[in-house]
Amino acid sequence: MGKDKSEINMNPRPMFYVVALEKLRKIAIDCGYALAVHGSCAKDMDLIAVRWAENYESPEYLTERFLEELSHFYFGEDDGTKEDFAQLTNPEVRFGSHYHFSIPIYSNWYIDLCVIM
Repeated sequence: MGKDKSEINMNPRPMFYVVALEKLRKIAIDCGYALAVHGSCAKDMDLIAVRWAENYESPEYLTERFLEELSHFYFGEDDGTKEDFAQLTNPEVRFGSHYHFSIPIYSNWYIDLCVIM
């Protein structure tokens, strides 16, 4: 016998994150970084960008490009997140070379990006 409707996980976040990932990966490559996913993607998408090229863009530039790409998605209502895209906060710096950004997408959907230099 099949599952009851109440047993089905209706969380759309993982599917959205998968759709967004390929374009973000290409942006990372263009900026001189390799991009990897870690975590379940059930709540947020945890990404690690690691510098792999001699010539690379700054972590802030990479994040701005990600924000630009993600701003193209529309979820049918205005929750104020679009204004958040214009406001890059200073990243949290850990271990002297890990730059952590929280990138808003929609409501409480976001990307946690760690850029490792």
